[in-house]
Amino acid sequence: MLWIDSHPDVQTPKEYKNAHAHVLGELMGNGDSDFTRTVKHPVSPQKIMIAGIHDPLPYEANFISEHKIQTCSPEQVRSGAQPVLDWIKNEKIEYLAIHIDLDVLDPHNFRSVLFAKPGRGQHDFGDVAEGKLNIPDVVKLANQAASISKAVGLTIAEHLPWDALNLKNMLEELPLIGK
Repeated sequence: MLWIDSHPDVQTPKEYKNAHAHVLGELMGNGDSDFTRTVKHPVSPQKIMIAGIHDPLPYEANFISEHKIQTCSPEQVRSGAQPVLDWIKNEKIEYLAIHIDLDVLDPHNFRSVLFAKPGRGQHDFGDVAEGKLNIPDVVKLANQAASISKAVGLTIAEHLPWDALNLKNMLEELPLIGK
């Protein structure tokens, strides 16, 4: 599984209440028992590569280290993603699921992510890492990986279209359209 994200999403409810930060850990069998018991075949840490990650929180860094999960920084992604390509070859990844968490994208260049929320304060999201990649970086990475391993799944998460939401709310308030 190629997990393209600024964060590893391995926290548990104990560390962070919002479940979007738990998903990869739960797919590995670690986390909330209501979810993990439904995972019939937990993903082995050796079969996971997190690309785009940087500045993990202490719990996340420990989890990655303890489970020996491979990672590839944004700088490495931009300079050819060799750690990802090596991981695919070394682990003999024949079939690849690709997960793209849109918060891997720089919020100054892609504004439909949490970190681009209009009116947000500098520390509103706990100072977690913000995306550093751009759309061409992510597209190139996914295509590179798919060129040497058969892509069999693609997920995209955390799309927050602020402008569309604001327009919807505005339209609801206007005469002849709203209430």
